[in-house]
This record gives sequence, C-alpha cells and structure tokens, in this order.
Amino acid sequence: MWRISMEHFYNSGPQAQQRGFESTGPQEAEMLACERIEPAAPAALPAGAQDVRHSGQLTQEERRQRRERARGKAAPKDRRTSSAPEGEVDIPRADEQALLNPTDTAPENADPGMGYIFEHTRGRKCLVFANSREEAEAVCSMLRSYCESRHEPDRFLIHHGNLSASLRETAEELMRDEEQAQTTVTTSTLELGIDIGRLERAFQIDAPFTVSSFLQRMGRTGRRDLPPEMWFVMREEEPEPRTMMPETIPWKLLQGIALVQLYREEKWVEPPELDRLPYSLLYHQTMSTLASTGELTPAELAQRVLTLSYFHRISADDYRVLLRHLIKIDHIQVTEGGGLIVGLAGERIINNFKFYAVFQENEEFTVRSESAELGTIVNPPPPGERIAIAGHCWIVEEVDWKRHTVFATQVKGRVPAYFGDCPGDINTHVLERMRKALNEHAAYPYLMGNARARLAQARHTAEISGAGTKPLINLGGDTWVLFPWLGSYAFLALERMLKIKCAAELGLRGLDPSRPYFMQFKMKADEETFFEVLAAEAEKDFDPIDLVYPGEVPYFDRYDEFVPEELVRKGFAEGVLDIEDMKQRVLGWRDHA
Repeated sequence: MWRISMEHFYNSGPQAQQRGFESTGPQEAEMLACERIEPAAPAALPAGAQDVRHSGQLTQEERRQRRERARGKAAPKDRRTSSAPEGEVDIPRADEQALLNPTDTAPENADPGMGYIFEHTRGRKCLVFANSREEAEAVCSMLRSYCESRHEPDRFLIHHGNLSASLRETAEELMRDEEQAQTTVTTSTLELGIDIGRLERAFQIDAPFTVSSFLQRMGRTGRRDLPPEMWFVMREEEPEPRTMMPETIPWKLLQGIALVQLYREEKWVEPPELDRLPYSLLYHQTMSTLASTGELTPAELAQRVLTLSYFHRISADDYRVLLRHLIKIDHIQVTEGGGLIVGLAGERIINNFKFYAVFQENEEFTVRSESAELGTIVNPPPPGERIAIAGHCWIVEEVDWKRHTVFATQVKGRVPAYFGDCPGDINTHVLERMRKALNEHAAYPYLMGNARARLAQARHTAEISGAGTKPLINLGGDTWVLFPWLGSYAFLALERMLKIKCAAELGLRGLDPSRPYFMQFKMKADEETFFEVLAAEAEKDFDPIDLVYPGEVPYFDRYDEFVPEELVRKGFAEGVLDIEDMKQRVLGWRDHA
C-alpha cells in the first residue's frame, strides 16, 4: 500500500480551486482523492522567541513513540492489510482534511508550495526532493528563512553532490539520529544507497523525470513497518492574461500523474538504454584497463575492452580512431616494442581520485558577456541556443570547455529548454500517458483539491482547443504549436529535422521549443503542407549526422572532451537522438494531412 498525495500551487495569486469558483461558481469534485491518514495529536506551534525547544528535538513522549515504532510496536493504523488485488498498488480514498492538518504555520505571504512543505514537516523526519542542485539550494534557503521569520531554530538540512563530503556526512548523521526530526532537501544523491535511518515522509517538488526515479524516492520512506509516503508539490507560475494556450497546460502535473499511473496500471519502468554509442565510457574503460594491466598490444587491449557487452555497437574502426587520438594527446604512449601504456597526460587523469566515478558531475561554467561576468550555469547548451541569467535572455556564442567559460550576447525573448538541461531522458511512453491523462475523464485517488481543479481546467482547455488530439494547432495568424508527445530525444530529433531539413520549404522561423512538451513557431505553409513535407523527409534514409549542426560538438558525458570530435558527433547523432521513434510519429500524422 502507498500513501500518496499530489497538490498543485500557483506561486502567486488565487489557487486553482478559487479560480474555478470565481469563473464558474462551485464545482462538484470528481472524487475524494487521498489515502486515509489519521490526524496526529496537534503539535504545539512555535511561540516566537519564547519557544526554546529546538524544532528538530522531540519531547520525551515523542521519543518514546518513535522507539516503539522502531521496535515494530506501531499502532494498527500505521500498518493495514491492503485491499488491492494481488499485484496492484492500493491507494485508498480517505479524509482529505487529515492530510491538511499542519504542525506549523508558514509566515504570511510565504510561497504557497514552500509554505505547504514548511507546515507539514515540523516534528517529522522528511526528505524534500528537488530535480536540480540549484533548485535544492533555493528551496532550502527559503525554508530556512521561514524558520528565521517564525523565530524557530533551523530544522532544514541540504544534501547534494556539489557539497563537501563533511557537509553531506553531517546531514546523513543527523538523519540517522532517532532523536532528531530534521528535514533534508536533496537531489538524486539520497535516492538510494545511503543509510539515513527511518523516514516518515518524502516530498517531491514537481515531477521527477522517470518512473524509476519516482520509485527510488518513494522507497526511501515507509521502512520499519510503515507504508511508503510521498507528497507531490506541483508548482506553476501564475498565468498572465495574454499567455498562449500551450503554456496554460500544467505539464508537470500531467507528468507526475503519468509516472504514478504507469506503475500502478502496468508496473512499467524505463528499459535500460543499451543501443547508445558510449564513447566516453569506452575512454574510461580503455584507460582503466591499461592502468591495471600495464603494457598491452592494441589487439590485446581491443580484445579486453570491445568484448564487453555494453560496447556491442562500437566497431573496430571507431576504436582505432579513439586509440590514435589518445596517442596524439599523450593519454596513451606507444612503447618501443609497439605496446600501449598510459601516457604522461593520461597519468594526470587516472591518478585523480575522481577518475573511477564515470558519471558526469555538475560542473559550473562562468557566463561572460564581453568584460562582464554574469554568473554561473551547469551543463551549458551548444552555441546558438539561449540561456537565462541575471534577469535577461542571452544567446550562447562560444563554450570554452577547458576554461569552463560561456561567452554570450544579450537578446530579447524568453528561454526555451535545451537538451543539456533535461536530465534523465523522459521516455515517449511517459508523454503518451500524459496525453491520455489530459484526454480521459478518470479521477486519480491521490489528487488533492487544487490539483483536481487544475486538472479539470487543463482538460477543459484541451477539449476546446484540441490540444490532446490534434498534433498541430494554429494559434492565430502564422503562429502554430506542435504537440509531438515524444520523449526527450525523439522530440529533439524532430526539432532538428524541422530546423535543418524542413524550415526553408515550410517558411518556418522562430521555432521555440519547450522540451519535450511542445514547440511553437511561425510558418507560411498550411497544415496539409506541413504534414506532407515532414512525412516526405521522414521517409528518406538520411544520415543521422545530418541532424548535427555544422561545427557542433555536443558533449554529453564525463570524458567526452577526451574523445575525438568525429566520434562525439557520431555518438550524439546515432546513439542519443531517437530518430526512429521520431520518424514513426511523423509518418503516423499523415492522416491529419
């Protein structure tokens, strides 16, 4: 059995329920939508500066109850027999007000979503998951400011990969302490593998990117005889009066629903990606093999490395190109006898204590415009893409990977997402389930009041506009929006095919993607011509490298900078871009022509 709730908050202004009431009057809810959690005894709210008890410290009675639960003496209500059929996840309906009982009071004018988390974490041991390091820092800072505003001791910790080991270990020790009731704001670093003791509740800000991530985060709670418990907090900017239709759809809410429903209904989890061209990992395996064995002939090295199953798509010719490049940059040295050993430049890499961590770290890049330093970003996009920093929009002119510097020029407009900012590759099956959630009339037993109202509004918008059924919609004049319902890298392949192969014939310009949800553009062609041109290009057997911009070297993985540029480009075109999935979707649109 799971305990799940999903609530929606506008960052300012009236919430979804109030907006619906103001526009149409009272509406009957489709379904009461959360699992029953009995109200706990009300905790004493902080009494300003006179409250000397640390918010993270428990009373003697609270400590006694925790010890009993840890010994397996939890009250019957904490552990019930699931009523769901075998193999299905049970999320019973229940008294929604029980979930709304706060144990603290957020400051006046607090951010609604952050205030909700603040009010429901005091006296409990919780995790708050954010989808990026930057968001985790901002959330923790905001929650700590609420403690200060309320004259409460700080009860929030932070944990992510860019913190020093000592700070991470301190947070882990406090979370393991049964006498503490602290809340830790974190990223994927606490999804699995680290012992942080018994957790009572997890919060997820917006939706994670994958079903597997949702399950890992859910699994951090509910240990020691308690059911897993997760509260989704979906946040959205208040729509402006002239906001275009695609931006009024609550994409994160739909994504959260899709992730939960895919596992509830199908027990579906993303399959492993086995058909990519992992040249970065190939570099790592090559260097670590030479470091551990000493001198090897090229044939012996290839036999040890290329026979590993993950490299089944790597050809001998590609490996020969990599080895020649590594010899050229002195990561590998050729001995007098023709053998291969680690070179001087390679020694500096493999002797670094971080060498055996093969996953990409969040490395910061300084953004500069002429002589001015604007700030830092993580995972910069390729030249020609746009970024937002210092309150303005900038176009990337150059990325200096060695100096970790991005050179940019200020431009007007808003910023679309870019592939470097989309961790986890959202699967096409998730987008298809999002579309189903938008079109169907089913109610979900975990949606709270605002979330139900917001979903109802989105479904009404989709029904009127056709957003859930029509891939291409005219927004007025020559402005169009395309809803591909494709995963991250199939979406990216479609975007590039439109820009590189179709733009001239369609008179298409100003393509502005919100990956992987929709792309907006101006176009001279009509709807029929659009589908005909796309289908004609999709039927061609073009080289995937055609979808890589001239001069683009799309670094994705940790050691791509040591891989020859031709292999980096090939790995992106043939191993990352999901061209086949994109082509199938485009050819399926011919019925709309």
